[in-house]
Amino acid sequence: MDKTRLFEFLSIQDSPFLLGLLNDAYDQMDVDQRRWVFGRLVEELPPAQVDGEVLLNKVEDFKRESLAGAYYAPFNINSKNYMHVPEETEEWFERLGDLLKASSQLTAPGDHLHAVTCFGILYALIDAMDSGEEIVFADEIGGWMIPGDEKQYVAAYMTSLAATTAPEEFSAAALPLIRRDSSQSFSTQAYPAAIRVVNEAQRAHLEAEIGRQNVRTGRE
Repeated sequence: MDKTRLFEFLSIQDSPFLLGLLNDAYDQMDVDQRRWVFGRLVEELPPAQVDGEVLLNKVEDFKRESLAGAYYAPFNINSKNYMHVPEETEEWFERLGDLLKASSQLTAPGDHLHAVTCFGILYALIDAMDSGEEIVFADEIGGWMIPGDEKQYVAAYMTSLAATTAPEEFSAAALPLIRRDSSQSFSTQAYPAAIRVVNEAQRAHLEAEIGRQNVRTGRE
């Protein structure tokens, strides 16, 4: 393929033609290629408005697909291919990151009910993945593969939880995040995020459960 002639031709084409070509190219790329070519542009995009009901439908579709094995692509691991991560696994984490980010964008405008529901579904899927359910496949997988700022996602989840739940419900949802954070060197700062937003009753119940269940918080 003559690159020089190709780009001379492209330089005189109109925008619809070029956008169509970009669309076709995007669809042919794997996740890493998309990140390489379009990643910086995506980071510069202004936040999109998120409709809570539309997002919840997308999250529920993602859950159904995940539990049905749509992203599960096992292979025989050996000493030569053990570092390989299937494209389906990459796509699952990419989709997960997008949905977590969108869920976090529901918190600031006060759509806490949809935010809590979406986050709850997504973190239940993460727990299932961490527990070894056949959702994605690779020799080593874990939360470190989630793209974006998970610390910010957890903070948004805690904020929406505090705004909508009674003390018992808050603790039941927050403790798995705090316990998971303790196994990841407290990278998401789940406990401080909770303490910043709880009311007095929620904090008292959370602290009691942390003590009863002997959950590490990073404050020790």
